[in-house]
Amino acid sequence: MSLSEQSSERKLRIPAPSETTLLATIAICFLVLHILAATMSISTRQNDAGAAPEPPGLSSGD
Repeated sequence: MSLSEQSSERKLRIPAPSETTLLATIAICFLVLHILAATMSISTRQNDAGAAPEPPGLSSGD
């Protein structure tokens, strides 16, 4: 095996774990952001549901 073949094998082996780690990190961040968005959405809906109804004379949809 020549020196150039050994160096090319090393170059091919090194990026694979870092790419996998990068993809795993992106996937975890994607899930965390979606969980946070869902949590915020649910809490906003619960706060809106518990709010006092608007008096009929003040509605903006006349």
